[in-house]
Amino acid sequence: MPLINNVNELNERIGIYTMTPSSGPDPGEDEEELLFECWAKIRTQTITDIEKNYGTEFQDVIQVVIRQLQDHKITNKMKVMYDGKLYNIFKINPDRAFKDYMVLFVKSMN
Repeated sequence: MPLINNVNELNERIGIYTMTPSSGPDPGEDEEELLFECWAKIRTQTITDIEKNYGTEFQDVIQVVIRQLQDHKITNKMKVMYDGKLYNIFKINPDRAFKDYMVLFVKSMN
């Protein structure tokens, strides 16, 4: 089953953020800077997945499907902003065969 049957399924706007060192006496990676925005398909967990993953590290995971070719290379040190919430990218699954779409596995920062 393909990830995307029609490009119209990319109907959610997300932002990809980098973490930049903050200015001040204690610099660290705690300021988000918008790198770019793109269209995505959000694949939330099914009820079965939620039951299976309850109490595991995959409890609050969603899948974000985007076009693979972007202006910037996406790494797991970046963050995804979706629906006003910031998510950590913990796994990137590129399409090695066709180079059409990649899946970002993201977890809420809460």
